[in-house]
Amino acid sequence: MAKKVLFWGRFDPGYSRNRVYAALFRELGWEVECFFVKWFPKFGDVEAAVRGLGRRPLPDLVWVPVCRQRDILAACRWAHKRGIKVIFDPMISAWDKNVLEQRKWTADEPRAKKLHARETVMMNMPDMVTWDTSCHLEFCAKQFGVPREKLRVLLTGTDESVFKPVPEAPASAPGEPFKVLYHGAYLPLHGTEYIVEAARMTEKEGIRWDCRGWGAYKAETEAKAAGISNIRFLDKVPYVDVPKVITAHDVVLGVFGTTEKASRVIGNKVYECMACARPTINEFCTGYPPEAKDCAAIKFVPPGDAQAIADAVRAYRDDWANRDRYFAAARAFFEKFLSMRVIKEQLRAIVDETLALP
Repeated sequence: MAKKVLFWGRFDPGYSRNRVYAALFRELGWEVECFFVKWFPKFGDVEAAVRGLGRRPLPDLVWVPVCRQRDILAACRWAHKRGIKVIFDPMISAWDKNVLEQRKWTADEPRAKKLHARETVMMNMPDMVTWDTSCHLEFCAKQFGVPREKLRVLLTGTDESVFKPVPEAPASAPGEPFKVLYHGAYLPLHGTEYIVEAARMTEKEGIRWDCRGWGAYKAETEAKAAGISNIRFLDKVPYVDVPKVITAHDVVLGVFGTTEKASRVIGNKVYECMACARPTINEFCTGYPPEAKDCAAIKFVPPGDAQAIADAVRAYRDDWANRDRYFAAARAFFEKFLSMRVIKEQLRAIVDETLALP
């Protein structure tokens, strides 16, 4: 009989990281069931009892998905009472987001200290905690005191049934604008203000910069771009249409912010563009595979450096006669280091380790 994993919480099943892991569990032969908490997350175990979750065949494992810190305590109470292991996949820390990234609070404020104490309890309750990069793993160990033996790296990946090379996708020909894409949320860690400045620097150079996405800082970013003729701001498109957007461009931009979190991430957009065989520009994160520094399809720039972004775009453009080499290098790197095949083996090992715990 197939083992069963229970995805627990008030989570978005369509979010890329959740989609990937649910698909990989199924590839590994697991049945995937979801318990969507409808009432109050911290009393999810009470809701589970009322809704009769314990009367069904019990799962072999409970998985608490991305950003669901509010669900973890109830999930652990319910699962541990029944001898079931719990894996938590936070991806971000709420304390990190409020204090270090968005700088809404200072670390010595009472509310920040209270959040840190609460998140310390949350991070230590599961049997295993997975993070998207080794940088985040070390951050969790240092900030929240989680033993390293309970921490594992699980790369984000992307849904390869959606993100893949598009046959005969257009690329810029001589005389056409060189097309650069930023897609995603407008967040401090992404450093979109530096993209705007890079566009300003290349305004008369035949380079077009498209920014497509959403978020709290979109209006602010648009305001900074006022009067720049070679940058466009476009609306979000459905998830399944993103590959068409990516492959209609030559180069895809990643993360450039100066916050601590920006130096710990490999953005979804990196997985997505390389799966679609497009090169990228990003600030460096030690969570990348070491081979990334030698990949022709990745150019690393310092954080917060608009000049470096502009220069990296120019370097791609000036060698665009060799664009097929960049496209092939992007897809080859993805397949070898970032693909679902690679991540499936990471997930298999993490699950096996977790289930073997006393």
